[in-house]
Amino acid sequence: MNPNTKKPLKVGLVGFGKSAQLLHAPLIEHNRSLELSYIVQRHSDRARRYYPKTEIVRSFEELLETDVDVVVLLTPNPTSAESARRALQAGKHVVLEPPFSLSESDAENLVLAGTRLEKVVSVFQHRRWDGDFQTVKKLLQSGRLGEVREFESRLDTQRSLPKTTWIEENLPGTSALNELGTHLIDQALVLF
Repeated sequence: MNPNTKKPLKVGLVGFGKSAQLLHAPLIEHNRSLELSYIVQRHSDRARRYYPKTEIVRSFEELLETDVDVVVLLTPNPTSAESARRALQAGKHVVLEPPFSLSESDAENLVLAGTRLEKVVSVFQHRRWDGDFQTVKKLLQSGRLGEVREFESRLDTQRSLPKTTWIEENLPGTSALNELGTHLIDQALVLF
């Protein structure tokens, strides 16, 4: 909720790929504190079929000119830090997909900008809510496993399909480490 108006925060998704369709949009739609107000889709109106009450805008720049409160960046990893910086400067809160940034300096600069501008900048670590992870977390917290001296974890991805999205292109920040490893590292940090 917006603490000043007691109304839901207006959220804008930048992109409408798998992550937007399967995670972000449904979660936002089911949270009374949030309102899915805008979706950036440059060429297609596919989002309108699923979210007819949501305004479709054609560019990131157009989104930044709206009354959106929170910008969710679902864009290629090499462009995320710059887009986050621009959204913060436009007075918006920002949520990024992992990885938070491709460099330590970009991450530090985003955190500093968010603090200076009094805006939240965060990463959405959705794998923290996976059932298997939640089960392991509960077991560790209960002490039923005793002292854990070694931990092995893995995430699988389907790569036999044709490359159809930017995530599968050979760009900085699109490797298995950046796409899956960020979740494994996050889970290890949360657990231990």
